[in-house]
Amino acid sequence: MIKAAFFDIDGTLVSFRTHRIPPSALEALALLHRCGVKLFIATGRSAHDIPDEVRLADALTPFDGFLTFNGQYCYDAAGETYRDHPIDRADAERIVELAEQGVMDIAVMQRDRMFVNRHSERIRAAEANVDSVSPEGDPRLALEEPTYQFCAYIDPGEEHLFMDVCRHVQHVRWCSHFCDIIPAEGGKPAGIAATLERFGLSADECVAFGDGGNDVPMFGCVGASVAMGNAGDHVKAAATLVAPDIDEDGLIVACRQLGLI
Repeated sequence: MIKAAFFDIDGTLVSFRTHRIPPSALEALALLHRCGVKLFIATGRSAHDIPDEVRLADALTPFDGFLTFNGQYCYDAAGETYRDHPIDRADAERIVELAEQGVMDIAVMQRDRMFVNRHSERIRAAEANVDSVSPEGDPRLALEEPTYQFCAYIDPGEEHLFMDVCRHVQHVRWCSHFCDIIPAEGGKPAGIAATLERFGLSADECVAFGDGGNDVPMFGCVGASVAMGNAGDHVKAAATLVAPDIDEDGLIVACRQLGLI
């Protein structure tokens, strides 16, 4: 029996086309909540960068918890933190140095702020994709307080630029514009594991919904998984069910096919 559901945001709950949560997805969340299923956000976004659309949905049908920075900072509905795992400081210094040397552009993601080192053409394209614009800031601000995640604006295959000099990080990617740099022992599975312990759940009692490469590891640590229709082929291959696109009522269709509502 499914007792908890984990949702990615961009491309899963929020449409890339309209930048909104479709009414059918809001209905699905309400029906799941009514059936006693706990609801969790599992996103690569920061706690500071949760879209207004999701906050409005939370006001209508409360989420039980938020797994942010790809699982590095997790908190419940009351705001109590139950996982707090930033990037190793020495690795953060190396990543900042690469940005200062012009090797790659970065976004710095901290608990209460997110900024980019500059607005390059690639960064502007990535921001347009999610209808969000970050302020610019000095990369060295990443060293003033814990940084949970960096976005490295590089092409697939260029991850060696930071992996060659960092010792305690891994990378995940959900679009071609950039990859997320997170702690080696982190990722959405780590956030889910902390959530299962916090709420007394087992993996086979959970379902995860996603569309990006950073969701694939999450699919492997729950009982059922759903790839949205807009997901890449490798994401669909990792899921137990492939749903229509979010703009085609994919979320509620999948919930019905799984017998959740």
